[in-house]
Amino acid sequence: MRRRNVLLRLALVGCVGLATAACGGSGDDGATGAGGANGRITVGGYNYKTLDPGGTGYISKSVPISLDIYGSLFDPPTSPDGDFVPDLATGYKYSDDLKTLTIELRQGVTFADGTPFDAEAVVYNFERYKQAESPNAQYFRQMSSVTATGAHQVTMTFTEPTATMIAFLTYTPATLIGSPTAHRKAGQQQFGLKPVGAGPFEVVSHKPGEELVLKPFEKYWDRANVHLAEVKFINTSPEAQVSYQHVASGSIDSVQVSGVSTPPNVLDDAKANQKIATIAGENTLYAFLPINTYKPPFNRPEARQAINYCTDRDSIAKNVQRGWVTPAYVLAGADSLYYPDGGVDGAKAQFPYPYDPVKGKSLVDQLGGLEFTLLNIGGHSQVISNALAQQWQQCGIRAQVKAVQGPQLSEAYSDGTYQMAYAFSGGINDPQFYTSFQSPNTPQGKHGFAREHPEVPELIQSANRTVDLQVRKTTWRKVWTSMNDLAVDIPIISGPNYTFQNKCLADVDFAAVGAQFKSARLTC
Repeated sequence: MRRRNVLLRLALVGCVGLATAACGGSGDDGATGAGGANGRITVGGYNYKTLDPGGTGYISKSVPISLDIYGSLFDPPTSPDGDFVPDLATGYKYSDDLKTLTIELRQGVTFADGTPFDAEAVVYNFERYKQAESPNAQYFRQMSSVTATGAHQVTMTFTEPTATMIAFLTYTPATLIGSPTAHRKAGQQQFGLKPVGAGPFEVVSHKPGEELVLKPFEKYWDRANVHLAEVKFINTSPEAQVSYQHVASGSIDSVQVSGVSTPPNVLDDAKANQKIATIAGENTLYAFLPINTYKPPFNRPEARQAINYCTDRDSIAKNVQRGWVTPAYVLAGADSLYYPDGGVDGAKAQFPYPYDPVKGKSLVDQLGGLEFTLLNIGGHSQVISNALAQQWQQCGIRAQVKAVQGPQLSEAYSDGTYQMAYAFSGGINDPQFYTSFQSPNTPQGKHGFAREHPEVPELIQSANRTVDLQVRKTTWRKVWTSMNDLAVDIPIISGPNYTFQNKCLADVDFAAVGAQFKSARLTC
């Protein structure tokens, strides 16, 4: 089964206009941009120095682009309770004790350099990734061995029960398999500039951090469903307003922005613009307040409870973000797996500290006042942080809002100099991928609550050691309930990624971790 068009799963805001008459523009001027000739499109937001998942400097945000080059072993399930969909792999089987995983590979597949995509190639990549100084190493920590048990069969063994590996081989850089021959010949640095995979496209040219040009790989196993003649990724401003203007002007065909960090006026303008399409993905991103529970004032639970009582999430979602997001009452987006029954309303009904400024002020009075610094990374995060600080003032809470650079915030997490921050996470509907703040062994989590409350990371671990969806659902709901009771890593809002797109561009796949163009096409 080949999973392709996921537009049916998306909310379309405004007119998509798939017919030529509805789209407008002939696309016969030989240029890229809206209605570009001969199936050529330009995509914004490219800012990556290497595309080698085993190389230093690889950034997980580049996975969607990497998938167009390497392909994927598995594609995401087509329904919340569905199984992973075969792609370059055709099947898998866990042992009863979950300590062994056998993967069957698609036969007759080659890399873009003509060498075989087979078990030996997969083993080469997995062994390299386990040792890599990149985000990929984390997905192989529990792998004790990997062997080719057949020409197209790979067997992995683990040091402990591991039910999460197939998810890693779907959503993360772990799924990206490069040509061993090309890697050995080019070396790590050069391979990162022009990687060779077995995906729908191959690299024509690459200017690191500036521009990447892809063309179809003619021997791709599903070549009949690759329709574009060229995909060019270019570096555009990270500001959502600038990204929108690029699409609106026709200088690019597609760009993605985050719903929880994009100013609502930009989304309002895009929705009103009938010349482009604004596409919402799944509600899996969320903004929250990580808290240093080892540092005053939040080493006292009353201080954390007061923040919850004095936070009007509905107002932030409705009045600050103008309905482009939803209030969050658990540490997940509303479309995430295992989310409480009843959606956002159901989660709100179970939340232990509903908006109640009277109760919040009473706690602040008991504490003799509440004052702290709220860090954020600037931009629209500063706007929302200021709105939160204004809400808290009615309870006598004094929050100094301070914008810092991303590296500074990461350093503050690591050395414990922060008190509270405004942060984002999510993007995939499985919450297992976003637990760094809930682990005592990560830079983000070592000054949080997990050391004092090991029951939460233990629950997360137990959820990751079963393939039973009902057990995982029950366990994750216990995780969220426990964190809410402790008033830690306080959820604020959640929402989707939004894509601004040429109305003539159809069949873009948003199912995994971002826009993929393997089956995309121009309809006008």
